[in-house]
Amino acid sequence: MRLARRGAQLGLLGQLFEAARRGEGRAALVTGSPGTGKSALLRVFAQEARRSGALVLNASASPAETDLPSGVVGQLLSGAGPDAEHHHRPRGLSPRHSFEDTASRAEPPDDPAVLHTALRELAATAPVVVLVDDVHHVDEVSARCLLYVCGRLATSRVLLVMSGRSRPPLLLPLAELLRHPRCASVPLTTFDEDGVAEFLAAPSGGGMDLSTARRLAPDWHRFTGGNPRLLRGLLDDHRACEPVRPSRPVAGTAFRRAVTGCLRGAGAPAVSAARALAVLADASTLTLLARLLETLERAVGPCLDELDTIGLLDGGRLRHEGVRAAVLEELSAEESCRLHTAAGRMLYENGAEPATVARHLVAADTAGGRSGPVWAAAVLAEAARHTMSSGGARQAADFLRTARRAGGHEEAGLLTMLARAEWETDPAAVIRHLPDLERNLGARPPAGLDTADVVGLLLWHGRPAGAARALPELHEPGGAGEPAAALAYVYPDTGTGPFPHDAAEAGREPAGHAAEERDEAAERVLESIVYDHAPPVSVAAVLSALLHTGETGRAARWCALLAGGDRTRATPARRAVAAAAAAVVQGRTGAHDLAAEHAGRALSLLSPRAWGVAIGMPLSAAVLAATGRGAYEEAAARLRTPVPAAMFHTRAGLHYLLARGHYHLAVGRPKAALGDFHACRDLLAGWRLEPRGAADWSTPAAVAVQALRGEDAADGDPIAALTEAERRVVVLAADGCTNRAIAARLYLTTSTVEQHLTRVYRKLCVKSRLDLADLVAARPRP
Repeated sequence: MRLARRGAQLGLLGQLFEAARRGEGRAALVTGSPGTGKSALLRVFAQEARRSGALVLNASASPAETDLPSGVVGQLLSGAGPDAEHHHRPRGLSPRHSFEDTASRAEPPDDPAVLHTALRELAATAPVVVLVDDVHHVDEVSARCLLYVCGRLATSRVLLVMSGRSRPPLLLPLAELLRHPRCASVPLTTFDEDGVAEFLAAPSGGGMDLSTARRLAPDWHRFTGGNPRLLRGLLDDHRACEPVRPSRPVAGTAFRRAVTGCLRGAGAPAVSAARALAVLADASTLTLLARLLETLERAVGPCLDELDTIGLLDGGRLRHEGVRAAVLEELSAEESCRLHTAAGRMLYENGAEPATVARHLVAADTAGGRSGPVWAAAVLAEAARHTMSSGGARQAADFLRTARRAGGHEEAGLLTMLARAEWETDPAAVIRHLPDLERNLGARPPAGLDTADVVGLLLWHGRPAGAARALPELHEPGGAGEPAAALAYVYPDTGTGPFPHDAAEAGREPAGHAAEERDEAAERVLESIVYDHAPPVSVAAVLSALLHTGETGRAARWCALLAGGDRTRATPARRAVAAAAAAVVQGRTGAHDLAAEHAGRALSLLSPRAWGVAIGMPLSAAVLAATGRGAYEEAAARLRTPVPAAMFHTRAGLHYLLARGHYHLAVGRPKAALGDFHACRDLLAGWRLEPRGAADWSTPAAVAVQALRGEDAADGDPIAALTEAERRVVVLAADGCTNRAIAARLYLTTSTVEQHLTRVYRKLCVKSRLDLADLVAARPRP
C-alpha cells in the first residue's frame, strides 16, 4: 500500500532494515502528533519487511495497561510463538517446546535480558523486526527491557521500530530509550497543500483525478490543517454525500470521530484545553483559558502547541465550527454545565457584552443547570433587548426563556418580551402565552410591561377584548395612542362590547386630508416593518390601512418599498407581512401574476395558525389574483384554508368575504356571491364605514343580482346560466373563431380562453364547437 508523502520515511526505515540484515542492528523512533499516520507507517513497513523474509513481532502500548508490568514484552513474546516453532525456532530447542515456554523458563519475567536473549536466538536464522506502537504508553518494566535491547543491537540482526508522540517530554526510563545513540528519529508532520492534493489523488486515499485533487486541496487543507486522520474522516463524509458531492468540505460524523480520536491521542491536558477553547469560542484568551482550566498560563501554552501541531487550531482558536462541535459533543451534561457556568461568570466579571455572557448561561441551562447566579436574569434580559434590535429574535427568545427560569427579574416584562421575540419567528408560539398576557394587563398593567406589544399580540390572535383593557392606561399622560388607533382599525366593531367611545371615533373612515395623512403614516410604519422592527401593534394597524385604502397612486412607492424586504435580515414574520402587503398592492394594480407570487410566498412563510386573524390579508389577495387569472381551482384551494372565526370581525375578514364573493361570481354562483357581498354590507353598516374604494361591495353585488335575474329569465336557455365572460367566449367560438382570435378580440390570454371553454363544455355537457354552435342557434329570441 502506498502512503502519500511518506516515501522518505519508509526509505529511511528500509535502510535501517538492510543494516540490521547485515548484522548491524538499529532502532528507530517514529514521532508525530496524533493523526499523522504513525501506525499506518508501521503497518506498511511491516508488510515490506515480511516480504523480505523478516520475522515481524508486533506490540501496541495502551494507556489502560501502563501499570501492567511487562505488558508490551508479553505481547512480543506471545506473538512470536507460531512463527518461532515453524520457521525461526532457536537452536537447541525441541519441536515439542514452544518459544514462549523457553522464554518463560529461562529468566524471571521482569529480567531485561529475557527479551534480548529471545530476540538474538530468533535472529540467528532470519532478521527480526520488532514494532512497538504508541510507545509513550509503555509500562516501566517493558521500557527497561527495550532500553536493554537497544543497547545491545550493534552485532544483532534486530531492528527495533517504535512510534510515539513527539511531546510532551517522557519520563525515565522511556526518555533514555528514545535518546539512545542507536535510535534514529523518523519524524512525521501534517501535510502542506501539495501533500493534501497527493493524498486526495492517491489510490489509498481519495483516488481522485489529479486536477480535482489540486482544486480541492486548499479548502481541505484549511479545514484539516493537513492532518491525515482528519483528511480521512473528511473524505469519508465527502463520499457519503452521494449522489452529489459538494465542492466544499463537509464536517460530518466521520470527521467528528477523527477529531475525537486525535484528541484522545493527545492526552488529558490537551483535551481539557480543547474543551475550554470550544466553550469560550471567540472570547478565548490565554488568561481566560488558564482561569477556566484552573491552572497557570505557562501550563496552557504546551497544550495549545500540541493542538496546533495536530492541526486543530488556526490562529490560536479551534479551526472551525466543525471542530468545535466535535469537541463539545464529547462533553457530559455535568461538565458542559460546569464549564459554561464558569465561563459566563468570568466573562460577566470581565465586563463582556451581555449577549456573550448570555450564550453561556443558556448553554449551562440547556445542559441541566438548575438555577443561575442572582445577576443572570438581568443580564439575559439585557442581552435579549440588544439581540432583538439587531434582528436576532430566535436567540433573544432563548435568552428570555432562560431568564424566566432563572427568576429574580420582572416576570410580566420578561413574558411580554418573550412573546414578542417568539412572534418574530413563529407567531403561533405566542398563543400559549395569551391568557397570561391578558391577566398581566389587568386594571393597571404592572411596571416593566410593554403594553403596546401586548395589545399588538392580542390583536393579531383575535383577542380584542383583552387588548381594550389596556386603552385607559395608554390614554393617560405620556401614553401611546397608536395601540388604540390600531384597535379601531383592525376591529372596527365599536357599536357593542368593551370598546371605548374614542376608539369608535378613531374607527371612522377618514376623508380628504386625513386620509392622505393616514396613508403616509401607514407608509412610514410599513417601512419600519420592512427595515426595522416595529412592534406587532404597528403591523396590525398598517395591514388594516393597506386593506382599506383605495389609493392606487402610491402603488409604485409601495412596491419599491416592499421589494427591499427580501434584501434585509428580517424575521420570518416580517418577511411574510411584507410579502402579503406586496400581494395586496400588486392586486390593486391588476398585476395578478405578481400578486399570486407574493401571496404564495406569504402563506408559505407562516402557517395558517401563525397568521391569526391577519390571514385574511394574504388569502384575499391570493383568491383575487387566482380569480383574475381564471385559475378557479387554485382559488378554490385557497378558500379551503382554515381561518379563525375572529377574523370575520376584522377588516381582513371583510376583504376575505369580498374576494370569496368575486370568486363565486366568476364561477357562476351568483347567489353565493350575493350572500358574501351582503355580509360585507352588514359589517360596514355595523362599523359605520362607507363602502368605497377597495371595500366597495355594491358594484359586484349588482352584477350578482343581474346574473340571478338572468337565470330566472333564461327560460330554458342554458347559455344564460354562464358567466358573462364565458358567454362572450361561447358566442365567438360558435361563430368559428379560433382560440387565438378570441383572445385577441377579448384581450385575454390563449390559456384563459382554453380554461373558459373547458368549463363551458363541462357545464353544458357538450364535446365540440359544433355542439356550441347548435346551442347558440337554438337560443330563444329576446
